[in-house]
Amino acid sequence: MLRSSNRALRGQRMSLPLSKLKTEPDTFQFRAFECDEDHVRSLSNALGVERFFDPMKVWRRGEDDFVVIDGHHRYAAYSACEVKEPVPVVVYECVEAEACLLALRENSKAKLPMTKTERTDAAWRLVCSDYGLSKKETAKATGVCPRTVANMRRTRRLLVERDEGLPNSWWQAMQLIKQADAVEWDDDRKEQVIEARANKLDDEIGKALGHMGHIQWEAVARVLERRISKEKLGYIVDELGGLREDTDLDDLPY
Repeated sequence: MLRSSNRALRGQRMSLPLSKLKTEPDTFQFRAFECDEDHVRSLSNALGVERFFDPMKVWRRGEDDFVVIDGHHRYAAYSACEVKEPVPVVVYECVEAEACLLALRENSKAKLPMTKTERTDAAWRLVCSDYGLSKKETAKATGVCPRTVANMRRTRRLLVERDEGLPNSWWQAMQLIKQADAVEWDDDRKEQVIEARANKLDDEIGKALGHMGHIQWEAVARVLERRISKEKLGYIVDELGGLREDTDLDDLPY
């Protein structure tokens, strides 16, 4: 367990040239893509007005080894504009696990919130790391429920035992377990698969679906009718607890 993970980290403000900074997105970037090109372009244009951005957060791993843990888009914009002057940073000296958790917290506070899939994959990456985080620490850092983290830990043990290798995403890990038929697909594991698929779908259409359901639920019903068979619609209504045993599917409003 990481005993010191809850202590307040104090960073030191300074300026460093870009040549001294590096990025390691496989460790410190928890979004699906390291950088959004449109966002980098907007920041690059802003440098024509602003001299510098807010300080990036940097982990000092060694005497002259500085890794960006928060501010990948700012770093990319500085690089694109070939900024020669030292740029403002806040430097943290801590163990790698604390730097990783700090990066995750900063990602969660960003204006573009992490998607459910990104949070789940972040939890899986922490489970697969050598940081020794407890189930509670991993759940708190990522916002993933402890039950899912516990299942991730079991899945990791199974994959290690079978020498399957550890994939980057939680969905890939579950698929490996299923293909290897290493465990019986009990109700708990089925629930994890349903939740992962629901998160992915919610990331893709959840916001639009929720908005339309609020202002015009009939439109949502019409799209469901076009895309899903009447039998499956019955299952959906039943799952939501709104279908009695004597309900005729032909009488449904869609």
